[in-house]
Amino acid sequence: MKTRSKSKTEEWNPYTSKWEAAFEKGLDLTVNKTDNILYLGASSGTTVNRVSKLTKGIIFAVENSPQMAINLVRLSKKRQNIAPIFSDARDVVFITKALFNKKINILFQDIPSRDQVEILINASKLVSKECRIFFSLKTQSISQQNPKKTLQEVMEKLKTCFKIILVKNLEPFHKKHYFLILRGS
Repeated sequence: MKTRSKSKTEEWNPYTSKWEAAFEKGLDLTVNKTDNILYLGASSGTTVNRVSKLTKGIIFAVENSPQMAINLVRLSKKRQNIAPIFSDARDVVFITKALFNKKINILFQDIPSRDQVEILINASKLVSKECRIFFSLKTQSISQQNPKKTLQEVMEKLKTCFKIILVKNLEPFHKKHYFLILRGS
């Protein structure tokens, strides 16, 4: 049985967190106590904050919106294992420098963009083949066609770089969203 430490006052919300929605759908998103996580698309840090409580490792939280990055900086003052990185997720050169040669155990991407697959493929250069990759796919950000068709096209692209471990539809929590667990190939 999967467990996660939650305080009684702070519940995860699967309607606001893709990570939590995937967990609620039965995916194994185990975080080890020493895992370092590269989180692309950290936004204001709601999920980053919760994930940071699951590990003593560092959460490298990448966000390119100035307002959201300010929120991450504030959060990092409360949670010492959150390292905000104000950068576009496409800039792997900058992100590489910000990681300070730390080994990444989990790469999580939650970016609503037409090129979200290409961003993930590019970012995967920052991690070893043993790294677990969690990918929140927002099909309507890529195309307005049938979400299953978009998923199929995305999976064809992903197969060239990754081993696809699992794919799960995130409905009813997030319509036209899928969560994928991948490994380097």
